[in-house]
Amino acid sequence: MKRLSTKIISFCLVLCFTLSLFSGCTKKTEQEQFDKIIDNIFEEQVTKDSLSLHYLLAHPENYNIKNIKATLGTYSTKQMKKDLVDTENLLSSLEQLDTSKLDTESQLTYNILTTSLKNSLDRGNYLYLSDELGPATGLQAQLPILLAEYDISTKADIKNYLDLLLCVDDYFQQICDYEIEKSQQGYFMVDEVADSIISQCKDFIKNPEQNYLITYFNEKLKNFEGLTDKERILCEEKNRDAILTSVIPAYENLIQTLSSLKGTSKNKKGLCGFSGGKEYYQLIVQSSTGSSKTVEEMKHSLKSTLNGCFAMLTSLSIQDPTLYDQYQSMTFPSQEPIEIMEYLMAAMQNDFPSIDSVNYNVKYVHESLQEHLSPAMYIVPPIDDCTENNIYINNNPVYDMTKIFPTIAHEGYPGHLYQNVYFNHLNKHPIRSVLNVKGYDEGWATYVEYYSYGLANINENLARFLQSNMIAVHCLYSLTDIGIHYEGWSKEKTIEFWRNYVASDEDAESIYYAILAEPGVYLPYSIGYIEIMELKELAKQIQGDKFTLKGFHQFFLDCGPTPFDLIRTKLKENK
Repeated sequence: MKRLSTKIISFCLVLCFTLSLFSGCTKKTEQEQFDKIIDNIFEEQVTKDSLSLHYLLAHPENYNIKNIKATLGTYSTKQMKKDLVDTENLLSSLEQLDTSKLDTESQLTYNILTTSLKNSLDRGNYLYLSDELGPATGLQAQLPILLAEYDISTKADIKNYLDLLLCVDDYFQQICDYEIEKSQQGYFMVDEVADSIISQCKDFIKNPEQNYLITYFNEKLKNFEGLTDKERILCEEKNRDAILTSVIPAYENLIQTLSSLKGTSKNKKGLCGFSGGKEYYQLIVQSSTGSSKTVEEMKHSLKSTLNGCFAMLTSLSIQDPTLYDQYQSMTFPSQEPIEIMEYLMAAMQNDFPSIDSVNYNVKYVHESLQEHLSPAMYIVPPIDDCTENNIYINNNPVYDMTKIFPTIAHEGYPGHLYQNVYFNHLNKHPIRSVLNVKGYDEGWATYVEYYSYGLANINENLARFLQSNMIAVHCLYSLTDIGIHYEGWSKEKTIEFWRNYVASDEDAESIYYAILAEPGVYLPYSIGYIEIMELKELAKQIQGDKFTLKGFHQFFLDCGPTPFDLIRTKLKENK
């Protein structure tokens, strides 16, 4: 249930460029200076990593980006330190601008950008607490999907893709070097988390000659016009060789490195077990959620929301003790993803602004990745061509596909796909697509998933029961996240907390290790949802009888991915 995206791009810009904007014979206006800065930030960021570039831009030449060498970027503490210096210089330059002379949209972009830069600088004090690896959202988990979905429209795309494959081994070596350095500094992951990542890597490479990146690429070439048979065979051979000599060895190297480092963890708790871990945790959850709430305030909001859900569940169950049995036997309007998409597109019209129709494909996760990926995910299309959208469904038997209706709402309409296409059509500056506010995206998708139960053609009490249960589960996971990483919950404490909600202690233990492996991953969903609900209540207070759900949704979507405090300020200004 996530919006798959390329790795978060760090902010840095060469100081000499920034200073040049404030010197020379020609005096630029504040607006011209700012426009030039964000143009160059965008170009700097998207050219650091050609995989991210490919997913962000279908036609980089239209942005004056040409002849980019294949790279996955640089990952090391040395590079991180350099990025921090550049970020500090960039922020200093931005703060020299008189923002009152910027247009309204630029002021919002400025505020989003500077908020992100300040958070990046603060997080830079904890270089060994970050990680590219994780069982669900780590590089090793997402890379196979990103490579498989690499769009091939031209011969140049084929060449760029094949060149990119040859970068994987080197980039993974950088990751391995970083993990070794973390271990030496006492920051390596616990063995159980390492085992989960190792297991995932082994599953991906267990049949090298039949690796799905080989077979999938060959299938794409069959449908590619413009290659002779000889050229196609040559490309297939190059792809096979690159998978076998770069990609597979990269995963083997990662397996070997993580295996050799097992037993070196100095901390058996969450982030709070490290020096500065609590402070770092607050920074990453504020960044990912887009909320300015402290962790304690988030905890209070989560508990309040959870108590409200439990009160609703209790009241509804007293009114009708058969509700849970009704859920077990109920049927949604459809179990077919495409039919559900069409149904939701029609059913949402009254409460959401319309958008132009777009093409979308529903695909299925390869069996080698099923065990480790979410039930579904939306892959964000390039910002200059969002006509093709892809949603992946995970057919892992542990997921109940008969209940996929709200999941499709989360990923498709009125969720990620709809929100992304809507924002794209607003034609904002492309820098806004680089400024990641996950809590806005996932909060919206969680909010509309909640909303979708009301469209499911089921009785009102059952819909409210399912809505409350869904949000309660999100709150429980997020409170556990805070418990482990901010309060130092042990495995035993986590199991005790979950005994009232899961079937076995083994299930609770699995939850513990999943959250231990990826700090803060659940909070963008729950806190994002809570922030949106708070914004909606504020809009009702401000607008009174003039409030409409459709109007609120349009206002929120028009803002685009933005920290919630800035949206709140904008809402008050628009009263």
